[in-house]
Amino acid sequence: MATPADRIYSLEGRGLKLTTAEDIEPYLEELRNVEILEELRLNGNTIGAEAAQALASVLKTKPTLKIATLHDIFTSRLKDEVKQSVIAICGVLVDFPNLIELNLSDNAFGPLGAEAMSEFLSKHTGLQVLKLNNNGLGIHGGTTIASALIKCQAECEKQGKEPALHTIVCGRNRLENGAAPAFANAFAALKSLREVRMPQNGIRPEGIAELVNGLASNTKLAILDLQDNTFTHSGSAALASALPSWSALEHLNVGDCLLGPTGGRLVIEALEDRSTLKVVNLQYNEIEQDGAIALAKSLKTLKLLESLELNGNRFDAESNAVELIKAALSENDIDDDIIGSLSDMEEITDNEEEEESESEQSEEEEEEEEVKDTSAIDEDITRPKTASETLEDDLADLVSQMKKQLN
Repeated sequence: MATPADRIYSLEGRGLKLTTAEDIEPYLEELRNVEILEELRLNGNTIGAEAAQALASVLKTKPTLKIATLHDIFTSRLKDEVKQSVIAICGVLVDFPNLIELNLSDNAFGPLGAEAMSEFLSKHTGLQVLKLNNNGLGIHGGTTIASALIKCQAECEKQGKEPALHTIVCGRNRLENGAAPAFANAFAALKSLREVRMPQNGIRPEGIAELVNGLASNTKLAILDLQDNTFTHSGSAALASALPSWSALEHLNVGDCLLGPTGGRLVIEALEDRSTLKVVNLQYNEIEQDGAIALAKSLKTLKLLESLELNGNRFDAESNAVELIKAALSENDIDDDIIGSLSDMEEITDNEEEEESESEQSEEEEEEEEVKDTSAIDEDITRPKTASETLEDDLADLVSQMKKQLN
């Protein structure tokens, strides 16, 4: 529900430089005159420590506050100054029983800022939405935030109530594998999450596996965005194992995650049981033609799908595999224009195809007898079809059969 206009105070995007108490006083006077404050928007200005402390003094008189939008408010400020500001503001907000959302994104406060808000996060059991995107947290800062969330869960348990936190946005923070265990433990403890966005954090397969295993206990999860981290096979396998836990999942973004050919197929096959999905991003993941065929099969159950991103994978945009995907969408009365652009598809070179074929057959080759003279083989044996050629033939048959069924 939108906040009534007379309960919002906004300096949004004004570009004000508020360093001293005197600088901010005219705006604090306006704030004092808001009888019932429910939403505060200060983003797009820069606030110094002295001004932040003056702001905190006025905020003490506004315990009705529900939403604090404070992203991008410390541009050009020194880290120690920012730390003091965060301590002053969060020190007041911690006592606001109605506060449900805090947005401190795009403030480059790093680990010091995380430490400054850790007490608030540990104690405020009513917070529902936490946005910390692009804060330069790093491993230490991320671990500090996650540890505070674990303490908050313990406080909720002590008070005999369920955790309120349902949304965490923590992308572009260089969390890496080092912070993943702490976040995994926090996710597993909370069990209340419905939206988690952690793109572009440099998290590698081991960390991804820990995160999704922790998230598996959050059975109401509806939105998961892990774009531009690195999964490979092991991270993809962990995600595929966790997917059945999320019966309400609507939005899955694992674009640019290097799922790989086998990992991509594992994830795609697991999507078959997630009929609630509306948005799926699988871009730039080295998914090959067999993965595309598996996707066509999974799509038969995804009758609510609104967006499907596949660009940058390793099958031809004009291939029978894409026709099979379109036919599956048509079977669900879904227009194939939900498929995003396929203008940047990657083709497998002959050398890559040979390498993959050799890799798949390596175990069998080890058990065979010594290879006979190659010249005799060339004379006596004609060249068999490649795996790619066989797959193309099979696909053509499948597409033909499906089109007949649709007609």
